[in-house]
Amino acid sequence: MRIYLDHNAAAPLKPAVREACAELAEFAGNPASIHHSGQRARRLLEQARERIAALIEADPRRVIFTSGGTESNNLAIFGTAIGASARRRIVSSTVEHSSIIEPLAALQERGFEIVRLPVDSDGHIDTEAARAALDSATALVTLGLANSESGTIQNLAPLAAAIRSCGALFHIDAAQALGRIPVSVAALGCDLITLSGHKLGAPAGIGGLYVRDPARLAPLILGGPQEYGVRAGTPNLSGAVGFGVAADTIRNSLDVESARSAALAERLLAHLLDAVPGLTLNGPRGGRLPNTLNLTFPAVAGESLLLALDLEGVEVSMGSACAAGSVEPSHVLLAMGRDEAAARSSLRISLGWSTTVAEIDQAAEIIPRVWRRVSAAEPLRPSFAEGASR
Repeated sequence: MRIYLDHNAAAPLKPAVREACAELAEFAGNPASIHHSGQRARRLLEQARERIAALIEADPRRVIFTSGGTESNNLAIFGTAIGASARRRIVSSTVEHSSIIEPLAALQERGFEIVRLPVDSDGHIDTEAARAALDSATALVTLGLANSESGTIQNLAPLAAAIRSCGALFHIDAAQALGRIPVSVAALGCDLITLSGHKLGAPAGIGGLYVRDPARLAPLILGGPQEYGVRAGTPNLSGAVGFGVAADTIRNSLDVESARSAALAERLLAHLLDAVPGLTLNGPRGGRLPNTLNLTFPAVAGESLLLALDLEGVEVSMGSACAAGSVEPSHVLLAMGRDEAAARSSLRISLGWSTTVAEIDQAAEIIPRVWRRVSAAEPLRPSFAEGASR
């Protein structure tokens, strides 16, 4: 039996989602067509939009379907920058997802000023520094609601008024937060929110962007009037339907599922802290996504431990799936003050709707056993030797 503990990368399809998508397998219909099949496709698309909007307490007409969180982040950033006129400053942080970091780097090369806010040792941004960075030149503030690696949840709502008062747009990347903690358009007070389907148990390749005022966002994909003119192209109907079903199921069980995930994560963490001397949790003990544990394992390379665990049937990650294959240590952990050795020795464990108590208890037995074997086979690195002697 394999134990899948990488839900922050992608969750398995929920049974209700699989069933809904299977029903569309033989269906042919374009939501833009006016015949019977086209009208049915349009109804299915709008029902999905309504379900997703309900999860974030938004007007369905303000939810735009995209191909996923990466496209949503790119649309929010580049779409704002194109329509920003003389405003040339964008405020973000040092711990964002690569789909925010790389668009901002591209804009910096084109002359935009990018302000990257630092974070503390738990990964929290300095909200006063954020306010200080705002002025009449600011076009956009783009920040993640919950970090995909550390699970740190940011308190972003207090920034909304200051951002609005200076005339900038406020974009929140909620791809990891959606379905794990409450996400409310009204409570956050933002202009743009990135949504992702495959974190919830919907198919990969479907996402969304909440857009409060479409007139202030320049479209990046042209060629048709779809998605209220914000994103041209025939929508991914099957993906949208699956996303809608996943959103509907989680909306009706968010509190229960969050509590269940938190209890399982704490159960695993308690076992690992007892069994692995020197194990360190990266991120706050509270104010963290209930399903996420980022752990530094002493005296072992994270990649070696990951591969050894995979051979034993336990699937975890070293961080964001979009950074897979990178030989560099996690930029998130480095920004949180960890040194390179600690960052390279860290693994992310993320639970989800399919995780069971039996899997957690089995993982709690396998992970320490594999860590002992791998650490014994690797030479003790100087940073850990020095830490052990203090």
